[in-house]
Amino acid sequence: MAHTGRRLQQGMSAWQILLVLLVVGLSLTIAVAIGPRFITNFSVQSTIKSLQTEPELAQKSVMEIRQAIERKFDVNQIDVVQAVCRDKEKACLKIEKTKTMLRIDGNYEARVHVIANIDAVVVFKDNFVEIPIPGAGG
Repeated sequence: MAHTGRRLQQGMSAWQILLVLLVVGLSLTIAVAIGPRFITNFSVQSTIKSLQTEPELAQKSVMEIRQAIERKFDVNQIDVVQAVCRDKEKACLKIEKTKTMLRIDGNYEARVHVIANIDAVVVFKDNFVEIPIPGAGG
């Protein structure tokens, strides 16, 4: 009986250690590949959310709004999403202006190469802002 109890406490085999190291290594590889995308998205999100403090933006034309946002993206070195749609390979802001509301949608997807022929797609859906147009009623 004492022999059986001792046998249960032998520890991990070499294969089990190798499996644990493989899982930890793969997790770290994915974290290193995807992590910077979340940092970049934080910059995109804060830039788009900062537009709420600019009510005069709602008085401009859509092209003027795009150019103003593009300048902010240039200052913050944001290149994953574009305000003025030039490159069809990159995501572009969706700007909708009605009589009472200005909606700016900067949601996008980022494809990240992980290992060999494995890519990860990260979807960012929190880059949306609505700015009421002052004096428009509603």
